[in-house]
Amino acid sequence: MTNFPAYRTDWPLILLLWTTGLLVASQFAKVTLTLDSLQLLYAGAPVAYAVSGVAVVGILGGAMAGFVVARFGLRHSVLWACGLSALLALAQGLELPFWAYMTLRIAEGVGHLLFVVALPTLMASCARPADKSVVMGIWGTFFGVGYALMAVIVPPVEAWGGLKAVFVGHGLLLVAVFPLLWWALPRGILAERISVPNPIEIHRRIYTNPRLAAAGVGHGTYTALFIALLAFLPAAMGAMWLLLVLPVANLLGTFAAGFLSRHVAAPRLVVWGFGISALLFAAMALSGLPAVAVLAFLATGVVAGGNFAAVPVLNNAPRDQALANGAMAQLGNIGTFSGTPLFALVAGSLWGLAGLSVAICIFGVIVTGYVYRAAGRARLGF
Repeated sequence: MTNFPAYRTDWPLILLLWTTGLLVASQFAKVTLTLDSLQLLYAGAPVAYAVSGVAVVGILGGAMAGFVVARFGLRHSVLWACGLSALLALAQGLELPFWAYMTLRIAEGVGHLLFVVALPTLMASCARPADKSVVMGIWGTFFGVGYALMAVIVPPVEAWGGLKAVFVGHGLLLVAVFPLLWWALPRGILAERISVPNPIEIHRRIYTNPRLAAAGVGHGTYTALFIALLAFLPAAMGAMWLLLVLPVANLLGTFAAGFLSRHVAAPRLVVWGFGISALLFAAMALSGLPAVAVLAFLATGVVAGGNFAAVPVLNNAPRDQALANGAMAQLGNIGTFSGTPLFALVAGSLWGLAGLSVAICIFGVIVTGYVYRAAGRARLGF
């Protein structure tokens, strides 16, 4: 293995990797924003599953992805992910039967998974120690910013021609970024000639090691809240403008977490973030004020950024960071996948949404706090 000794932070490369992350977020956003048109195209088909099709691979293979990235190296993993994602995005521009389209969406999850494991690991490796937490805070904004940009760029789509333009356009952007990545990515970073264990052994290694699992536990708890509340909270509060404001507040919290982590340990930031979020969600139910919901999303954004910042804090070696990012991908997808149906049970009641949010945040304080404490002891060799 060749580590990439970062004596200075390579900000141009980090900007390129973060920009690539925006295209990764677009793998979800391009379907979410065109879902009504897809439902018209594939009338009678379970089109909603096209959104979560990419997440299926993350749920099943997130832990394994860390070992795959460690085996093939960060450069090769990013380039393969970009090439595969570009081809699949372009293929989605063909007028296909629904089963073929869904097959492409699930296959697109392979590139998505490699991206979300390799890109943050590479960004951390290209930053000097004093800047790692800031860089991880920046990375944590990729999903929200990618969604927001797609919402601005993608026009209302009513016919197949518009759908084709969105899918092919996404593929062409990935094609355009590929040569830039080929030229800019460092060679020989995190390339180990290791055998990839069987899936059972992979999960045992990661989830019995709190250093590798802690950030994933925190991230999975956070993702169970974010998408679901965004879907149901604005209507429950009678303030649809929250659809625009809540993601921005969350992004600000995530970005701020990178700077806060310079002064407060990232694991502590996560636990305190969950605790403050619980108090704010309770206050939201009592007051009924949308402004309190905005503050709650700001606090949950700090949780998100703190989890990303904790990965390089707890794991010095790029290989371990890749494994920890694999756990984040897997548990994050599980949280996203399970959170929405869970919150749907109480979607009609502000008290129900707030109560479930408080319960999840308390879970985050107790369980995430315990795992992070164990991770800190493991890092110090206790």
